[in-house]
Amino acid sequence: MTTKINPQETRNILRLRFTKRKKLKDFKIKSIGDEITNIPNLFTVSRLALIPVILYFMRQSGVVAGYIAGVLFVVAGISDGIDGYLARKLNKVTLLGQFLDPLADKLTTLSIVVYLVIAHRVPAWLLILMLFREFAITGLRTIAMGEGVVISASRSGKSKTAFQFAGITFLMVHYPYFLIGTDIILDFHRMGLYILYLSLVLSLFSAVEYFALFLEAVEKKNRNRQKIIEKAVIDAGLPRELASDPHLPVCEEHEVELEMGKIKERVNNESGGQ
Repeated sequence: MTTKINPQETRNILRLRFTKRKKLKDFKIKSIGDEITNIPNLFTVSRLALIPVILYFMRQSGVVAGYIAGVLFVVAGISDGIDGYLARKLNKVTLLGQFLDPLADKLTTLSIVVYLVIAHRVPAWLLILMLFREFAITGLRTIAMGEGVVISASRSGKSKTAFQFAGITFLMVHYPYFLIGTDIILDFHRMGLYILYLSLVLSLFSAVEYFALFLEAVEKKNRNRQKIIEKAVIDAGLPRELASDPHLPVCEEHEVELEMGKIKERVNNESGGQ
């Protein structure tokens, strides 16, 4: 993004102009059908379709049903990584995908944990804390988007996701098994609870991190805005003190420019190659 500052003063209004350069394809309106049929989004939709299948096997009693539910949950987790990789690799990041991907993650995880609470495998207070954390972070991200601030996933947040995934998988398998090649019995239910408790601690810690990163990003954005206004005030020959005046009238203009010269050059090159 390039910034152009108009130093002219009209009726005591300080006018700033921001020009964001884009390509014509960025303005092409894509239908929902086009977006949902690209490969990354198909993986995301398949993950949503797996939720009722996983819950079906969780309802069935027995070792085999629990094992199948756990395997399907692992498959859903792997597809989560694949769709993100393909979206970046194939340049297929879409607005629909940005909506469906986190929705599929939350629905898959929370629906399974809800059933684990119903089956008395997980305490209800743990689910309440998980919901509180997810709603808080979702609300924070919504506010951040409104402020034009992007909050990247923290290391503790990624660790939380990994431990949560492992803990839920263990709880779905539920039954004790012998470790391969040994006489040691591993209680998958107890181990899953311990791992899920650890993921809960990490999730609460990462929530605090998200709030701290959000405040830091907003403060940085405000400082940058202040610098732009101060420079514009100085270039306009106005007193520097006006830049810190909260009642200073400022008008922001946003425009999109289409560089016709480059387009003509590209057309000429393509015409000459035929």
